[in-house]
Amino acid sequence: MIAAIVFAQSFCACGGSKPSAASPQTDGTTAAAEKVAADPPPAGQPTMVDCGDFTTCAIVEGGEVRCWGRDKNGELGDGGGPDRSKSVVVHGIGNATWLALASQFGCALTADKKVKCWGTARIANDGTKKERAKATEVAGVEGAVELVASGAIACARTPTSVACWGADAATIGSPPAGTFTQVAAGFTHGCAALDKKGSVVCWGTGEWAPPKGGFAKPPISGALSLATGDRHACVVTKDKKVQCWGMNDAGQLGMKPDTEIHKSPVTVPGVSGVVKLVPGEAAMCAILDDASARCWGANSEGELGLGKRSTDERPSKLASIPDIAWMCLGTSHGCALTKSKSLLCWGGNADGQLGNGSITNEKKLEPSRVAW
Repeated sequence: MIAAIVFAQSFCACGGSKPSAASPQTDGTTAAAEKVAADPPPAGQPTMVDCGDFTTCAIVEGGEVRCWGRDKNGELGDGGGPDRSKSVVVHGIGNATWLALASQFGCALTADKKVKCWGTARIANDGTKKERAKATEVAGVEGAVELVASGAIACARTPTSVACWGADAATIGSPPAGTFTQVAAGFTHGCAALDKKGSVVCWGTGEWAPPKGGFAKPPISGALSLATGDRHACVVTKDKKVQCWGMNDAGQLGMKPDTEIHKSPVTVPGVSGVVKLVPGEAAMCAILDDASARCWGANSEGELGLGKRSTDERPSKLASIPDIAWMCLGTSHGCALTKSKSLLCWGGNADGQLGNGSITNEKKLEPSRVAW
């Protein structure tokens, strides 16, 4: 998601959006539209989870990939169909080591360092748009060591370069040449940390596009790791604190919302001992060295797992899940994998993305166990 500490970028256009209008709605029971039974339960335990906009996927021990939630665009890897509230297998991927989900497609990094994607987008990196495609190998990406995705794009890092695909070339922009320690993806942009220096460069559209984009080259050095949402990005500093730059309209920089364009990083208050960053669209979570988490930013759907909904949230502790090993944030939901391999999700569930056997408009403000 790897040579450096990596923080899942889902992804994703995340945080605060409304459920998709096309989703089936019910009173809390399994949707009538979900006519196809879920695959048999996995043989092993989950080892990684990632959140797309309205979809969730996990890797199972042994490398099998399973997904649940929205499937309008083939996000579950089966060619499209009804939304699913229980997991189905993404066929054609049996040795996955990493996951990255975008808005309408997902990708997996395999043990042989190749990348396969499924869904709707330019997933094959050959210039053509695929519709509800099953697992397809991405061209021109060999020896990948890191994989990220969010919104309209996915990016892979190799020991010598970065490649991105999913949207058209004008939207993606041009990743810079060079050797990097980490790559991150926002909705229509990417960022990378430079080897040894710990500086950050970004590319894409608008404020992220070099050379004039205000977010493209922040005054940062010594960054240990990197994560980016749609309109903001953050790094972990050498003292294990968090600095962020970009937009702050939902408090995603950890402070009171404003309309300024923050080109210089600001330190997120009250957050230290950080080992992993988990980005959302207009939110961010930090996993700390005691396996707890702090989250801030957009929370209108309860996607931060704090037991409440709010238009903006100051850094707050996710108190209901101990021993967090991994987290992800989607557009309206979030999930966490504990060190004991428990998989829990919370937030919006209009497409079955919580994986608890139901599809409902009701927001789950407290984590619920995935029907594993």
